[in-house]
Amino acid sequence: MEIDWEQLWIDARKDSVLTKYRKDVGVEIWDRGADYYIDAIKKNGYEYGQQRIEAIKGIIKPDFEVLDIGAGPGTLAIPLAKLVKKVTALDPSKGMIKVLEESAVAEGIGNIETVNETWQEVDDAEIGERFDLVITSDVLWQFEDVGKQLMRIHDASRKYCCVILHAGLTDDLVSELWSKIMDKEYDFGIDYIYIYNILYSKGIYANVGVTDSGYTFENSVNDAIGFYEYLFDLYTEITPRIKEIIRNYVLENAVNGVYRRDTKLKSAVMWWKKGI
Repeated sequence: MEIDWEQLWIDARKDSVLTKYRKDVGVEIWDRGADYYIDAIKKNGYEYGQQRIEAIKGIIKPDFEVLDIGAGPGTLAIPLAKLVKKVTALDPSKGMIKVLEESAVAEGIGNIETVNETWQEVDDAEIGERFDLVITSDVLWQFEDVGKQLMRIHDASRKYCCVILHAGLTDDLVSELWSKIMDKEYDFGIDYIYIYNILYSKGIYANVGVTDSGYTFENSVNDAIGFYEYLFDLYTEITPRIKEIIRNYVLENAVNGVYRRDTKLKSAVMWWKKGI
C-alpha cells in the first residue's frame, strides 16, 4: 500500500506545538520579535545561518541569484549575500525586513533585494526558473499544503533547491520552559522525514545532510523576561502566574544580571538539483 506522506504531514502538523497551541496572531507577532531575533543572530556572528549554509557550500557559485523564502532577520540572507551575486529576501514581516536591511547596511552588503510579501502571495509566473538557488529554513511548518509549496519552490529554481527543517528532538529556547508553563511535554511534532518522503513521492531524490546547529541567547534579565513573555504570548495568555514562572526561571539561570541559554538542535539540510 502506498503511503500518503502529505496526509501524514497534515496529521503530524495538527499535533505539533507550532500549530496545536499557537494563536492566530498573523504577521504582527514577527514585527514585535524582530529586534530580539536580529540581536541574537548578530551576537553569534550569523553562525546559526552559516552552519546550515556550510552543508551546501559546494554547490554555491559566485554568480548565483538566490531566493530566500521567509528570510526573517537575515539569518541566511546575510551570510549568503557574501557568497553570491544577489539574494532576494522574501518575508511578510515589515519588522523583519527593516532589521534585515539595516544589518545589510551595517555589514556593507549591497546585493540583497527585499520583498515584503508572503510566499503564498508571490506570482509564480514572475519567478519561474528565475533563481539559481531557492532556499528556505524553518518555514515549511507553516504550510498544510506543503507538497504544493515544495513544487512551487522547485519551479522557481533553474538549478538548485534547498529546504531546511529540524531533525529529531529539539532543544530550543522554548522547550525547557514549556512544561513549567503549559503543563505538557514539548513536542515539536513535525520532522524532516515527512518532507524527504513527500519529495521522493514526487520523483525528487533529495540529498540530506544532518548538521548540529544552534546559537547562544544572551541578554539582560529584563530583556530575557520580555523575550519569553513575547514567545509564550504566541501560545497562551500571559497571566500573573506565567509572568512569575518566567521571571523565576530567568533569575535562576542568570549570572551577574545576565541570562544565557545555549540552544542545541539538529537540522536536516535537504537539497536537490533540477533534472536529477
